[in-house]
Amino acid sequence: MVTTTATVCAHCGSPCPDQSVQAGEKVFCCDGCRTVYAILDEHQLCHYYDYNQTPGTSPRQAQFAVLDHPDIAAQLLTFSNGTIARVTFYVPTIHCSSCLYLLEHLYRIQPGITQTRVDFLKKQVHLTYQTDQLTLRQVAELLTSLGYEPLLSLNDVVQAGQKPSYRSLLYRLGVAGFCAGNIMLFSFPEYLGLDDSTFKQWFGRLNLLLALPVVFYSASGYFESVWRSLRKGVINIDVPILLGILVAFTRSTYEVLALNGAGYYDSVTGLIFFLLCGKWFQQRTYDFLSFERDYKAYFPLAVTVVGRGAWGEGRGTGGEGRGGVGEASAFPPASSAHNPAPPAPCPVPQAHYPTPPTRHDEIVPVTDLRKGDRIRIRHGELIPADGILYKGTGSIDYSFVTGESVPEHKEAGTLLYAGGKQVGEAIELEVVRGVSQSYLTQLWNNDVFRKGAPSRMQTFADAVGKYFTITVLILAALVGTFWYVVDPSKALNASTAVLIVACPCVLSLSYPFALGTGMRLLGKLRFYLKNVDVIEQMAACDTIVFDKTGTLTSTAGTEAIEDFVFDLDTFERSLLVSLAQQSAHPLSRRLVAYLGQTRHRAVRRFTETPGKGIEGYVCGIRIRLGSRSFVDPVGRLPQQAPVGAAVYVSIDGTPIGCFRFPNQYRPGIATLLNELKQTHDLYLLSGDSDTARVELADWFADDHLVFQCRPQEKLAFIQQLQAKGRRVVMIGDGLNDAGALKQADVGIAVSEDTIQFTPSSDAILDASSLTRLPGFLRYSRFAMRLIRFSFCVSLLYNGVGLWFALAGNLSPVVAAILMPLSSATMLLIATIGMRSWAGRLLAK
Repeated sequence: MVTTTATVCAHCGSPCPDQSVQAGEKVFCCDGCRTVYAILDEHQLCHYYDYNQTPGTSPRQAQFAVLDHPDIAAQLLTFSNGTIARVTFYVPTIHCSSCLYLLEHLYRIQPGITQTRVDFLKKQVHLTYQTDQLTLRQVAELLTSLGYEPLLSLNDVVQAGQKPSYRSLLYRLGVAGFCAGNIMLFSFPEYLGLDDSTFKQWFGRLNLLLALPVVFYSASGYFESVWRSLRKGVINIDVPILLGILVAFTRSTYEVLALNGAGYYDSVTGLIFFLLCGKWFQQRTYDFLSFERDYKAYFPLAVTVVGRGAWGEGRGTGGEGRGGVGEASAFPPASSAHNPAPPAPCPVPQAHYPTPPTRHDEIVPVTDLRKGDRIRIRHGELIPADGILYKGTGSIDYSFVTGESVPEHKEAGTLLYAGGKQVGEAIELEVVRGVSQSYLTQLWNNDVFRKGAPSRMQTFADAVGKYFTITVLILAALVGTFWYVVDPSKALNASTAVLIVACPCVLSLSYPFALGTGMRLLGKLRFYLKNVDVIEQMAACDTIVFDKTGTLTSTAGTEAIEDFVFDLDTFERSLLVSLAQQSAHPLSRRLVAYLGQTRHRAVRRFTETPGKGIEGYVCGIRIRLGSRSFVDPVGRLPQQAPVGAAVYVSIDGTPIGCFRFPNQYRPGIATLLNELKQTHDLYLLSGDSDTARVELADWFADDHLVFQCRPQEKLAFIQQLQAKGRRVVMIGDGLNDAGALKQADVGIAVSEDTIQFTPSSDAILDASSLTRLPGFLRYSRFAMRLIRFSFCVSLLYNGVGLWFALAGNLSPVVAAILMPLSSATMLLIATIGMRSWAGRLLAK
């Protein structure tokens, strides 16, 4: 007698008859149990199994219980402040516009969810929820209950960007192909006109048996999609397709069982087979043409690194160290005319980190950040990656993440999340997680920062798609009725063909695919757009407004004229550079570059007033840097002949002079402005004095030059232009013109060695690519012409296809081939068109 031992799941104890799911020597009943076991094993939590042989609960009973574990939840959350949390799930069942609608309106089902955004091509759902109302497990269970089960994997599909598996689709496609082929084989006698009632009857029943798995397994995705859409009162694009399948299948079954006929099983199964082929082909096309940008190649932001990961990894957290902004020093100051008694030496705080052997500030792209790097974040700059606060006091504005602009106080040793913005003195972080630029881009597209009305083109496509399905259903009913009266043999084929061939997908997808391709190509040239709608807005603009400092002028120059009542000594210079280093303003950065590697000191009570200047206490001494009105409001300093931009200085409330920086315009600015003058009205708004009026007169009309313009005045000026019917592009550095960038139809923030930009801007333009702006504008206008052409071709295809279907001259199988083929063809036209013309239009 042979005794067999039943194999059970190593996690939950359920039977595993086929032992198909294994990990090493362990056997599991399903992928869910294997994933839970792998998570526990990775975190050295397998002692969990020591207390019971199979203590786990089967995912079929409590699938997401693992998310209750704080350590595992922390790995999945992209943000959490105790009140609000954000998470991104990979949901492979997302497949149509109805899915997007339901998932992006989850807040109506569960008020604890405040925001949902769906990335269709990557099949990701980004959710923000209130932690006092929901747990991460409850969020996952809610999605699952709606038919959108999130896939949890140690491979971290969301972060690693892995492509989805097509295994399930291929299985269903294989079953449909096998059965359809055999049904056609059994139908050969009928094709050849052989009339044997016995064979006809038996072959009809065999075809019925073969058709059952095709309709109820291979086509199960259509049943699920339609059921979900009908549950929420929506008729999606799968409704007419499923209706056509069911009508043909029901009619065929009636003929076989009641009339001993052959039915139309070959058409039904062939239809499903080709529909699944089309679905697979479309998805592969989406993957090939996916306009998800390779952020690592060209995301135009940079950050100041004060220590690379070579010495940064493996350290503890908390406390302060040496080096960089905020370093306290016992460096003895020299006396000066206005300060005969030097202040007491700055105290040196206790260091809790090992001191790096050397420290050189380095400007690097955010994509080059590594775990363990130590970075400096200045006032107003964005935190690019999760990190531990290493030095300084954080006042973090998480409005970029949550929409709430109240800064949160953070002490050393606190974990700070990517997307926060420092408000106050410069801080230093140790990076603990690599940069996720798709996450930063997703934050940038937060609904809080959306502007005005949606795209007119996309609104038109969505409106057509909304009524398209209902119209197709009505047409199918009418044509079926007509042919049933005129020629009953054509009724079924004609109505089914109408249901299948009509497809609004081309109309709704040509817009995002064409502009998405353009968005990616522009990104390679370091012009990074928030979303595809920006291209449409750019094409419609007729007016361009420039900021001057940091936009037309460069921050790279180190030349300056010192105009002080006495010569500055080394100590005083160290006070100024320590304060200037807290700010990302172009003139602050030029001042730091000019003063060089002077010893930096701790700065306290730092404030920055947009459009005016900065203030703080360095070694107990009050320092002010900024405009004359900010530093010397009563006019103690003598008037001097204006030269370029000036940074005035006061120490302990006494104005002592200024640094004057000659205007250093970027290379190619003259060509840029001359070309833009031909197609757009140009304006310049500057917070500086009008010393540059003569230099700029060749490109701007005198009444188009506005100087000494405060931030709120820039905003008002943009509003005045828009009130006159102008469509405005505003180009600035995002520092003193954030309001104007937000108000403009298109706000472009120019980036140069900084990670400071306003989330209300629509694009980030690397300073080195500013001279390419005319080409970018030409390309946007061409893109909209191509979209209109795509819309016309789409409408033409649907019109011709419906005409043949209505006439009864188009079989359902041919319609099933044409539908995905037409979609793929139009997507290729849109994509290839954007690519082929890119070189011609962007190179000019």
